[in-house]
Amino acid sequence: MSMSDPAAEPVESADFDGEEAAPEPVVEASEVEVTLQRSVRVGRVIVGAAIAGAIIAALAALFFPIDEKSDYTMGQVMGFSALIGAAIGLGIGALLVLILNAAAKRRRGTGVAIQSDVR
Repeated sequence: MSMSDPAAEPVESADFDGEEAAPEPVVEASEVEVTLQRSVRVGRVIVGAAIAGAIIAALAALFFPIDEKSDYTMGQVMGFSALIGAAIGLGIGALLVLILNAAAKRRRGTGVAIQSDVR
């Protein structure tokens, strides 16, 4: 008669994988009517206008001659002109954004969005 320890023997079960079965997710879907409104990307327009203003002003400074007896160089003139041009471009870009936003707000629409909640 041999006595074996039942706790030492592995228990084999065909139904047990070592993980508990996760409950099936419950999906609740509901339709919601939403308003669609277009808008302008403000940052991109303003930065683009400031860069364009700086480049145009710096290039325009090349068309004016500098006296040889002056205390400033062509680089200083171009830099100062670029600074002023960037400020002017910034203002023009801001006005352009206001106009484009007013035009974009006219185009409104409605749509149906499906909201899904998973639990």
